[in-house]
Amino acid sequence: MIFIVCQLQKCQEQDRELYTTFVDLPKAFHSVSRLGLWRIMSNCGCPYRFILMVRQLHDGMMASILDDCETSEDFPVTNGIKQGCVLAPKLFSMIFLLILTDAFQQCAEGIALKYRTDKEFFN
Repeated sequence: MIFIVCQLQKCQEQDRELYTTFVDLPKAFHSVSRLGLWRIMSNCGCPYRFILMVRQLHDGMMASILDDCETSEDFPVTNGIKQGCVLAPKLFSMIFLLILTDAFQQCAEGIALKYRTDKEFFN
């Protein structure tokens, strides 16, 4: 939060516009369209074989709910990125960058897109 407050203050001092977006990342990971993800990966130049490998990690996922020591029947999970997967942050970043790029496509030249995560992005 300190980061965004500093950016707001800096832009006010320089009489510049600042657009901010706050994303609840754990919920955002669950809402990703997998079909959209495969298309985005293809458009970003990911090799077809790599896309197939990532699909195999996600296709056929099942889940169940534990409530008061009782487990529900398994049900299919058809959307979202598998959390805990090493690739998950990078896959989500591809989607998020595309969304931001599309959102600011109509803006004047010179707009810088910056974002921050709580952890190291590239290890």
